[in-house]
Amino acid sequence: MGFILDMTETLKTPAGMIGIVVLGGIIYFWYKWMMAPQDGDED
Repeated sequence: MGFILDMTETLKTPAGMIGIVVLGGIIYFWYKWMMAPQDGDED
């Protein structure tokens, strides 16, 4: 529980906000890359 409280306090700082934006971008592009049609797909 203490770990979660520390994380929420960190997210309130400017560095925490930047970290969330960067992490969100990485997750978004990873998802797009994983869901993209591959060369072997029929579609």
